[in-house]
Amino acid sequence: MKKLMAVALVAALALACAPAHAAKMWDDMSWWGNTGATPAPVADSQGRSGYWWWPTDPASNVDDTELWGNRGIVYHSPWEQPAPPEPVAEPAPTPAPDTTRTVPVLNNILFDFDKSTLKPEGKAIADEAIAVMKEFGGDTVLIEGHTCNIGTDEYNMGLGQRRADSVASYLTSMGIDAGRVSTKSFGESTPAVPNDTTANRALNRRAVFQFTLGN
Repeated sequence: MKKLMAVALVAALALACAPAHAAKMWDDMSWWGNTGATPAPVADSQGRSGYWWWPTDPASNVDDTELWGNRGIVYHSPWEQPAPPEPVAEPAPTPAPDTTRTVPVLNNILFDFDKSTLKPEGKAIADEAIAVMKEFGGDTVLIEGHTCNIGTDEYNMGLGQRRADSVASYLTSMGIDAGRVSTKSFGESTPAVPNDTTANRALNRRAVFQFTLGN
């Protein structure tokens, strides 16, 4: 074994001094010590600048088959420990989508004085409610009917109910299950704004959507 190791060492030193025209496979030693074979090269303990290398565990490399097959000893200079590979940054985790819903808030549907007929602009608002309920099949809605303060309490309670029923009828005619829609009249009891001007009273003649989110 000592003789085999000595032969490998002499061969390596001879190749280092060989003329360029006598190129051999081992003339290019740029790969030496960095193939992954272990153990790694060891610095010369006699003060010289070279490194000894006698790898015993081969690595898969097409350039080092003969060397590892003979388990030879190589003396070479210089050698630098290869830098460790840069750590691969882990991709940032994708945040989970926010599935929290808030209760939809729609504009009030306004009515003409002493009327419960839906106007085109009122239908446009009701269409928004229909879109929500079709997207979220578990939602339900309470439609509140309100009036201004003109008229008796009893009359206005009936008018508020007719307004709420008018909106509910439109929703069910557009495919919303009647079981998901309820109505309630408040008459003139809960105005949105004080009934002190003509403009304010017009704002109180309204239907209001109160959604309950499904599970």
